[in-house]
Amino acid sequence: MKKTLISLALYSGSLLQSQTNRFTYELQYRENASQQYTTTLMNLDINPGSVKFYDKSFADYDEKNKKTNQPTSRYSTKTDQVVERKPGSFKNSWYRDFFDYFVVTTNDEMKWLITQETKEYNGYKLQKATTDFGGRNWNAWFSNDVNIQEGPYKFRGLPGLIFILEDADQNFLYKLINNEKFNTNYDTKDFVETHYGKPAIPITNDKFNKYIKDLYQNPTRIFSEKIKAGEKQTFKNESIESVEELNKKKEMLQNGIKSRYIYIEKDKKPEFN
Repeated sequence: MKKTLISLALYSGSLLQSQTNRFTYELQYRENASQQYTTTLMNLDINPGSVKFYDKSFADYDEKNKKTNQPTSRYSTKTDQVVERKPGSFKNSWYRDFFDYFVVTTNDEMKWLITQETKEYNGYKLQKATTDFGGRNWNAWFSNDVNIQEGPYKFRGLPGLIFILEDADQNFLYKLINNEKFNTNYDTKDFVETHYGKPAIPITNDKFNKYIKDLYQNPTRIFSEKIKAGEKQTFKNESIESVEELNKKKEMLQNGIKSRYIYIEKDKKPEFN
């Protein structure tokens, strides 16, 4: 990985008009220390006109769909960490999938404290920086050898690429594990800018939380409409064919809504009654 990253660093300030530099991170996340980690992979795509961060599985499924020339596979994020921004900007478009598809515009400028602490990682000398964001304290390890001021999710603004990022409680841990370069801009319009053709609805975080809480109060509404229209619904491999059967699943649906995401920005998390 080191040799490739160094070559990227040499021309990171003068990307060609049409290319993507992709950095893949392993993400481990959990609600709290009493739970097991969920592990997934995330892509950071750096293009001349945009920076995008999203679940790697989106790109994997998209490749399958393109080979069959039809949407045979779809993926819904469990991370709630799909974002897009302009290079050098802290203003993010935060895409959020919860039955419908939404986009929340956020301003996420971070104040970093760069320390003198260093460590080695895969042949790179990394330097430590800290910040407070989303109701959590964060430690980032970045490399001055890679002149790209970006990192996972909304984290950016250090004088080098972030290789490792973790919150103080170690409930979210990111590690850079791979990178590759595409000669053209990698097309994400089917799973970032839209959700398989479903356009993103602009919304504020407060209104998005209200939408989730309304679903929580009446979780059977969306599914009952589909059942009345003649569509069968399945929960945990059990077929639900009537509204009466569906109503018996209310508590299970509410638990699913509450546990759908582990909120990285816990100060933006909805509060359920």
